[in-house]
Amino acid sequence: MKKVAMCMVVLFCFSFLAAALAWNDGRGIKRIKKIADLSHDSGKLGRYHALVIGIDKYQDDLIRNLKTARNDAVAVAGLLRERYGFRTELLLDGQATKEAVFNALRRLAAESEEHDSLLIYYAGHGEPDPVYNDGWWIPTDAEAGKPLTYLRNTEVQMAMKSMNARHVLLISDSCYSGTLFGQTRGMPTVIGERYYLSLHNKKSRWGMTSGSMEPVSDLGSGGHSIFAYQLLSALEENEKAYISTQEIFTQIAPVVGNNSTQTPECRPILHTGDLGGQFVFVRSKGIRVATGGATVTRPSAKGTLDVECSVSGARVLVDGGYVGTTDLSGVAVTPGEHRILVEKEGYETYQRRISIEAGRSMSLFVELTPVKKKMRLYVDTHPADAGIRILNIRPRFRQGIELDPGEYHLEISADGYETEKRWITTEAGRDRSLSIRLNAVIVASRPAESGFANSIGMKFVHISAGTFMMGSPSDEPERDDDERLHRVTLTKGFYMQTTEVTQGQWKAVMGSNPSRFKNCGNNCPVEKVSWDDVQEFIKKLNRKEGTGKYRLPTEAEWEYACRAGTKTALYTGNIRILGDNNAPALDSMVRGKQLCKLLRRP
Repeated sequence: MKKVAMCMVVLFCFSFLAAALAWNDGRGIKRIKKIADLSHDSGKLGRYHALVIGIDKYQDDLIRNLKTARNDAVAVAGLLRERYGFRTELLLDGQATKEAVFNALRRLAAESEEHDSLLIYYAGHGEPDPVYNDGWWIPTDAEAGKPLTYLRNTEVQMAMKSMNARHVLLISDSCYSGTLFGQTRGMPTVIGERYYLSLHNKKSRWGMTSGSMEPVSDLGSGGHSIFAYQLLSALEENEKAYISTQEIFTQIAPVVGNNSTQTPECRPILHTGDLGGQFVFVRSKGIRVATGGATVTRPSAKGTLDVECSVSGARVLVDGGYVGTTDLSGVAVTPGEHRILVEKEGYETYQRRISIEAGRSMSLFVELTPVKKKMRLYVDTHPADAGIRILNIRPRFRQGIELDPGEYHLEISADGYETEKRWITTEAGRDRSLSIRLNAVIVASRPAESGFANSIGMKFVHISAGTFMMGSPSDEPERDDDERLHRVTLTKGFYMQTTEVTQGQWKAVMGSNPSRFKNCGNNCPVEKVSWDDVQEFIKKLNRKEGTGKYRLPTEAEWEYACRAGTKTALYTGNIRILGDNNAPALDSMVRGKQLCKLLRRP
């Protein structure tokens, strides 16, 4: 539901003939003859029961979460209970798994009786199946693209086919296949007692949907979808004792259509045994009922209160007095205003003021919210000046930071030490202290521990694997913008030439000397060579030595070797600028740093 590119198709394949025979054989189904008996207090109306499903959150990240489905479902269930006498079963978000929805439908089929009126409200994603001309509901634990994790509409169909209820109404805030609807019956010009009695006394199977096969909107007014907002408004604003499904739809369809691109539908479902009746909503409070031409208020000294709760065993208090634990039904309450409290340790207390009328019943569904008691976190580190970050929240760490119960990803780092990351779990109301000792970074030693010389006299020294801080501090002279300090680990040792490639070594391989400065003989570094020249030199050197292991060092290898375990600009210390006269010396040192780019042999 409520999405772009995902639709829902609900198929019903009941046997019309079997349903008609069951209706006409006269076994136990009673007609209501007096309008006074069309009330929740008469004992003749049968039970009104609603299964209400609302899914905003899906466990699979590939299924887009919705924004209003849960809110719509909670509001619909509350209004049905408090104003129209329904007993409701709510399945919200994580509760609405494939197994839970399947079991709830089976219970309705197993427990429904022939005088009952059943309503199924669905708000969540759905998807059509064009191959079988079928479709699915998408439960909260579905996996995207895996229909076996969906709830097939034929499973819903089987449950509804087995229901003994007189009326079944499916309200789907979702796209829906218009080919499954039968013909609409016109409404009479005069709507009175006979109209409602006639609708109630005939079996019905209707569907009301927010759209056909086009995508329907998840956004609307007051935190509800366009369709749900209008449905709630129609039920809330109704002042009559009775209102039919078709009356509601006639009121809301033009508004929905005028404010969206969706086309609402409301008609009997084909081949389901509909015999011309219709689901009639019967008010349970705030009404006056006609009896034999006179209008009287149903007499009763007290009203009754039912309290259902998302948590069992919660204490219920009426005006401060304890009346029992959830779930409760039939609590006698004097007419008038009352203050209701529902409380349980570990949960926030629910409070509400209600109005009870004489002879009326009110049903409340209470969803208790767990109390989130914060805890404090302390982290002792070695070294003491190590930086501490909590990576999965925005606030900066401070000793004694208050956190909600949950999981947090810590990072502890310090120059010269290996960074440590770890997940921790916090519990409500329990402070936690950690002691974390970082391991010192193992760095290469500059003096040669082992090495070798090749056939043309190039000398190499072994550089051990290790970790170092690559880059330079922001206050270092001649620092470039791309020299941000960051930790780098070299996992393998290598051999680095002890000097730059000399002119004599170049001539031994290439047979020429392109250098400009030649006054120091063969030991001067070769210069005036391009990157392409160097690649040709390496290729010929590998061929000459019978190996393919000579290459240029990477930036990280070069800097790691040149630093030789230090953190300063040069391995001999930091650069100091004494004045403008020192600029040539500074330039010389910086250039000297660049000349550390040596060949290496792994």
